[in-house]
Amino acid sequence: MRFSSTLTRLAAMAAIIGPAGFLPPSIAMAQAPSAKTDKPEAAAVSNEPAVTTATYGNWVLRCIRMPASADGKQARQCEIVQTIQVEGQSQPVAQIALGRLPGDTVLHLTAVLPVNVSLPGGVHVSGNGKEGAEEKGGLDLQWRRCAGGACYAEGKPGDDALKIWRKEAGAQLRFIDATGRVIGLPLSWNGLAQALDALAKGT
Repeated sequence: MRFSSTLTRLAAMAAIIGPAGFLPPSIAMAQAPSAKTDKPEAAAVSNEPAVTTATYGNWVLRCIRMPASADGKQARQCEIVQTIQVEGQSQPVAQIALGRLPGDTVLHLTAVLPVNVSLPGGVHVSGNGKEGAEEKGGLDLQWRRCAGGACYAEGKPGDDALKIWRKEAGAQLRFIDATGRVIGLPLSWNGLAQALDALAKGT
């Protein structure tokens, strides 16, 4: 997918998206405690934290402790995340996450964007932030669903793209909004290499 339109400035996203934010995690967060009942039951609490995070540059490694399997083994589901915000807004504009599905060795990339997008349209990651022949590490994403005030697009970066991402300083996430304009959001690869290494170790 090629984008030839002039990319708008990040500051313009405030007008495009509107004041409402969205909650963009790509893995399910721990369930909140239920309301108290007349006869509360004591629940077993593990000595291990349910959710852990670690920061590597502009990336956050987030791990969730999953329920124990039938054989008593405890597993964790992890991903690395970067959140994009507009200056002057407290709510995130977009989020990009890299992780593996349970039992899968393939790395998946998920982009979470506002619902004001063009469908079917498309989403594209420029590995070095450039276009055309100068672009490196490009990846096209496919829209999967829209729910909870956000739309989700997914793709599978290959080894060649990941090598470029590890070396480049910045990138760009591009999509087409509902008016047909191409929107470019800056991504930072700062800390990605370290975050990917930590993700591979599951720490």
